[in-house]
Amino acid sequence: MQHIEALGDPLGVLSHHDSPADYYLRVKQYAEGRHSSQSLRKLQSFVLDLHTGGVDFKSAAKARNFREQGNKLFALGEYDGAADCYRQGLLFTPNAFDWHTGSKEAALLHGNLSATLRHQSEWAACAWETCLALRLHNDLDGPIRKRLQARLRDACNKLGQDVPTDSEDCFTWITKYCGVTSSSHGTGERYGEIVLAVPKYGRHEKVHAFSSRLGIRKSPEKGRYVVCEGEFTAGDVLASEPAGGWPAASQSPRVPPVEERAVASCILLPSQRHKRCFACHNRLSSVGYVCPNCNDAAFCGPPSRCFAKRFTSGHYNVPQWHKDECGFIFLLNSIGLGHLSYRLATLRGVLGAGIKTSLDTLIDNFHLFPSLFEYALTGWLCGSLLEYVGLPNCGEWCFQVLRQLQCNAHALTEVNTTLGVDVATSRLAGFRQERIGCGLFPAVSLINHSCESNITYQFMNGFIVLRCVRDLRPGDEVLACYGPHYLHNPDPEWRRRALQEQYFFECNCPHCDSAAADVRKPATLSSAQSARWAKLVEEVRFVETPLCKLPGLIQELKELASPTLTIPPEPSYGEIVDETAHRLLDNDVNPTPEAEKLALKLTTESASFVKARFGATSTEYAWEVVKLASVVKAIGGPSNADAEATVRSIMTLHYGADEAGKILDRLKCVFG
Repeated sequence: MQHIEALGDPLGVLSHHDSPADYYLRVKQYAEGRHSSQSLRKLQSFVLDLHTGGVDFKSAAKARNFREQGNKLFALGEYDGAADCYRQGLLFTPNAFDWHTGSKEAALLHGNLSATLRHQSEWAACAWETCLALRLHNDLDGPIRKRLQARLRDACNKLGQDVPTDSEDCFTWITKYCGVTSSSHGTGERYGEIVLAVPKYGRHEKVHAFSSRLGIRKSPEKGRYVVCEGEFTAGDVLASEPAGGWPAASQSPRVPPVEERAVASCILLPSQRHKRCFACHNRLSSVGYVCPNCNDAAFCGPPSRCFAKRFTSGHYNVPQWHKDECGFIFLLNSIGLGHLSYRLATLRGVLGAGIKTSLDTLIDNFHLFPSLFEYALTGWLCGSLLEYVGLPNCGEWCFQVLRQLQCNAHALTEVNTTLGVDVATSRLAGFRQERIGCGLFPAVSLINHSCESNITYQFMNGFIVLRCVRDLRPGDEVLACYGPHYLHNPDPEWRRRALQEQYFFECNCPHCDSAAADVRKPATLSSAQSARWAKLVEEVRFVETPLCKLPGLIQELKELASPTLTIPPEPSYGEIVDETAHRLLDNDVNPTPEAEKLALKLTTESASFVKARFGATSTEYAWEVVKLASVVKAIGGPSNADAEATVRSIMTLHYGADEAGKILDRLKCVFG
């Protein structure tokens, strides 16, 4: 913008008082005209290089570095981390799946990944990766080849499969093996391998995503909002919707199935590209294929049905929507929601009126943005890229979608369990919400905000499911939390400012309205108390602090962390207690009975602290119960059926019985 200001803004691109179309045209004229900055001219040259294949993103050196990092983690028994490194290495390896050219680096990465999968008892995935290692490089050292062949025999035996005498026969067999019958076993509507929960009372006649007992209202104060027209009990499903919205009944038969469209209408974060399949978003175990032209797209391998569907006649069929973005994905990764608008534009040609109808329900707030130059410029860039894939004149459309996404896109999250160093020997365990990407769910976007929501989201392979977390009666408004929950950030002024900046409304929920009786002014520690807090934290964290001194230090922290504080100090009392308990066990191979006793006491206090702050049905409390159970197990205590039942109950409330069962299965080492 400094360049434009220095020129005196001759085209008026720093103000947007006219129509969106006129404003976009001015920005386009700037970007393509003589007033354009040198950086923009270089960008256009770089785009041409990307289109013509002038930039090579594969790197044998980077692949080797990832393999070496993986080897170090493997030696420590950190198999999840090692597998991630090997998968990242495969994304960078030239010819990672080229049977004719072959690659020793690729063979080593596949072989090392098969070793981690063996330790994780992923036998079908192990067999696939072993076959790839043998197939890609016939000249592997004798000892390596013998280890691979022994590993393949072991995997086949575990699967109850006769070991083929010929490696090609084994390769043919494993490409067709689907040991997993379904990614979900619950009741509901089936879309491919997804079983989608149906809203209570059935689907709404007009808004297919919603329960038939939800209604859409409109008022000058609230705009559109969603209210209950029936009784709902905590845990009931209120809505379920694929990304991009439900397709119109009259759409063309050539439109992809709902489950494929749902995944295509979301984008994964770059940090997730080596962890999840680009075609179905399931977590990767084996790698069935990686895009040969970029280092962002990995696809799942056997025993995935996604792989079985796409691997035909020895060839992997990459989704068209990735082909349309592959050449530019390096650039798309840097423009955030611009990537999603580009993806939706490529789908528009396939989905036609369906996606237009979904987007028409969303407000774009054109006149509320303080500045739209970067949005319009991103729209222009997306339009320029789309011309190279045969979609001209899309820039203005992308500019509109970007404005809609700013206020309506959802962050995709998933429960991720953490099991320490090794599933079998882990001392400590827990789980957390991990952000994996973003998507657009048009009907769900109609739900208004409150800093204390009464619903929870579950994301699954491009679909969203909404459940209520407390009982709702007719007339109750359905409310989602767009930003920080008031218990995570108790400062109402901060929350209101953040919501105003991103969503262009002033929050007047009971936790923000200054006239409400339960809104307190932020209370913090005094300067002297803050200094004392910092000193105590330093002493607690100091590794040389005697064990006998820790209880007194932590008790003083507890006294300072008064329940009347609406803004707790950082790090919080709960974080320090949790951190100290973990350190006592994790950093001591043979902890003393005193250390174990203190760790148990601290973890118990941490769980009580979180329960009091966030509630007995919160996921935050469930996380603490898992940590407490892992400490009990680590010090040789008995398994706690009540703790397992508590976690199952909370997970069922938030994610349904099917997902709760999967989470508990991954935590068998804690509760078993």
